[in-house]
Amino acid sequence: MRKQAVLIIVHKNTYVLEKNLQLLDSPYIDIFIHVDKKCSDFKYNFYKSLVKYSTIIYVKPRLSVYWASFSQVKVELLLLEAASKYSQYSYFHLISGQDLLMKPVSDLISYFDKSDKLFIEFRKLSNSNKWDKKVYQRVSVKHILIDYVRDKHVVVQYLARFLNKVYAQLQETIGIDLVRKNHIILRYGSQWFSLPYDSVKYILDKKDEIYHNYCRSWLVDEIFIQSTIATSSLFVKRLADTNKRKIRWNKNSAHPYVWRISDFDKLVTTSAFFARKFDERIDKNIINKIYNYISLEMKK
Repeated sequence: MRKQAVLIIVHKNTYVLEKNLQLLDSPYIDIFIHVDKKCSDFKYNFYKSLVKYSTIIYVKPRLSVYWASFSQVKVELLLLEAASKYSQYSYFHLISGQDLLMKPVSDLISYFDKSDKLFIEFRKLSNSNKWDKKVYQRVSVKHILIDYVRDKHVVVQYLARFLNKVYAQLQETIGIDLVRKNHIILRYGSQWFSLPYDSVKYILDKKDEIYHNYCRSWLVDEIFIQSTIATSSLFVKRLADTNKRKIRWNKNSAHPYVWRISDFDKLVTTSAFFARKFDERIDKNIINKIYNYISLEMKK
């Protein structure tokens, strides 16, 4: 079996990350971690000490990553680039520091070792759908002040959102459409994926094009890989119908639901390999119960 790479975007020290690294530990898994530059107290040596078989590589340079901004794209490309240069892995799995493995790691390795599909959400846009029109506008016009739309100061946050909205509407009024201008085949879906080596190489070969098309976009982490893949009929034909992630979204919110102990049965019976998100400050018991359950499954 060929080795696989797990790419983790981390913005703080978490108990979730600690347990997930222990679950992922395998001679067939290497782990690449990007730590947000804004995290000043990350426990590098501690996390490395948790694994016996995997190699943990901390990816540099460290970037300050902001929700909705192009920094999300930069960090994904940075992780893909670092891993692809390190070795020719069969698969690349992108997760966050608040995700947990839902199956024994041997199951993950075996499943993807037998596949060549692209496990990523991949949706077309509809002209009649209100939400899809908003997704289209993420790329069709240039956006400003994105790093401040979740600023800790409420006044700064709302001012950034207001000015960005006005600027976007002004561009639409005068007929600007960067999707048409740049001939983008727009597709979207969840940020998280499991991709085979040849598709990762294809994405990295188009890095300059990605920067050109999306550097002034907003919430493009849910668009740029899907739209890049859409330019190749070869990869579109190999799309799986799932990204193998278990995520529940809170109603009327851009935030995923945080799993609780009451969700245990539905989590351990899922066909997904990863679930997000978990937070020990909200429910530490579910993290421990899943960790113990998967650990026992691995010993069978």
